Amino acid sequence: MNIDGSTRLIGLMGNPVKHTLSPVIHNGISRRMGISSVYVPFKVDDTGAIDAVKGAYELNILGMNVTVPHKNRVMEGLVDIDDGAKMIGAVNTLVRVENMHGYKGYNTDYLGLRRQIREDGIELKNCTVVILGAGGAAKAVVYMCLLEGAGKIYLLNRTFNKAYDIAEGMNSLVAEGHFEEYGDSDKVVLPMKLEEYSTISETELIVFQSTSIGLSPNIEDVVIDDPAFYERISVGVDLIYNPAHTRFMQLVDEHGGKAYNALRMLLFQGVIAYELWHDIEVPRDVVEDVYVELKRQVYPRDNIVLIGFMGSGKTTVGKALAARLNMDFLDTDEYIVQNEGMSISEIFEKKGEEEFRRIETDTLIRLRDSVTGTVFSTGGGMPLREDNARLLKEIGKVCYLTAANWIIYDRVKDDTGRPLLQGDDPYGRICSLMKEREPLYKRACDKQVDTNSNDVNEIVDYIIDNMVIM
Repeated sequence: MNIDGSTRLIGLMGNPVKHTLSPVIHNGISRRMGISSVYVPFKVDDTGAIDAVKGAYELNILGMNVTVPHKNRVMEGLVDIDDGAKMIGAVNTLVRVENMHGYKGYNTDYLGLRRQIREDGIELKNCTVVILGAGGAAKAVVYMCLLEGAGKIYLLNRTFNKAYDIAEGMNSLVAEGHFEEYGDSDKVVLPMKLEEYSTISETELIVFQSTSIGLSPNIEDVVIDDPAFYERISVGVDLIYNPAHTRFMQLVDEHGGKAYNALRMLLFQGVIAYELWHDIEVPRDVVEDVYVELKRQVYPRDNIVLIGFMGSGKTTVGKALAARLNMDFLDTDEYIVQNEGMSISEIFEKKGEEEFRRIETDTLIRLRDSVTGTVFSTGGGMPLREDNARLLKEIGKVCYLTAANWIIYDRVKDDTGRPLLQGDDPYGRICSLMKEREPLYKRACDKQVDTNSNDVNEIVDYIIDNMVIM
């Protein structure tokens, strides 16, 4: 992306901000959509929130995210506040309003969680919800649950007064008619001491874990460890996303419930903020691409994936690279052959190319979740599906091996096991397929490596220098 006189600045104010993942989201969207805006973090001391808001406006900053410790205090410096942020009592997004000479505050946390649960097919209407914790995150969760029409919301916390204060505030909003679902109800949100969880009589609970208990490195910690509690949970959502599978989620899974973390909430709250700043709708394919980059940052994998056309050297280079790095080697075509009990040619003949591509996708999902420390050699058509291209990046760093068409032809012309080259003009078929596939290979990779030289050691050296130490 070019930065010039028309580039707009957006950013994050908070303290600390060093480890924020927000630049991955916002700069990723700008890069993919060709929008000239740059997102950077700003460390703002505890007492500097109001001055920072004024300064940001004078510097023509398009918008800001706000994180701890400023989500409440920053509201004093805004010219307008969205209703949802008012009711929650916290702002995390500032949107520039030129005609009012300042910023309007929004809370995209609850909006991001709302989008996540809808994407995951979680239905809250008339359901019993349990929220563990009574901090700022819990308040946003309660508000979101009320918007979704939850039947009853238990708010459990070790310090009862904190749960009580949130419940009283939210029940007041219900009584005032802010949520049409509830009519004349006034006690939808029920505060409770944490240790009283066993007195909840309902089953099929939907539970949101909103505390910091279970965060890395304390990954074995959990708020409640009673198996009887988890036997009643149908869905559990942990607002922690690192580790990817917390002890809370593990217990939900073990007792038959569905468990989710909140990485998609982080993604969606950022996407919604971006949409507010730029007055656009971010396309779904861009959102999914950025989600992959987010996962790569949070859950890095130590695999290397080689992609490219048949004959580009993926197997030869892959084996040499694995030996040099003392890693395992896996050929995805061979893996599929072993699992399907037939050759690639037989799969094409009996099941068709579309079914083979589906098998490739299922294979990548299985390998993504189970294999580490491995160099992968992939089939030539593996990255053609958009879903596959994303899965490859989740598996590891992706290297596209390139070679001239005539060199590829020379390498594969005598190989009768290539179903896509059967016919009268294999060289013409190579040229035609390469024209179609090259943009897709480029889209799916982190680096391109020329293999025309046939010098395997030279190629391996280049990959190690440019990919392993990335």
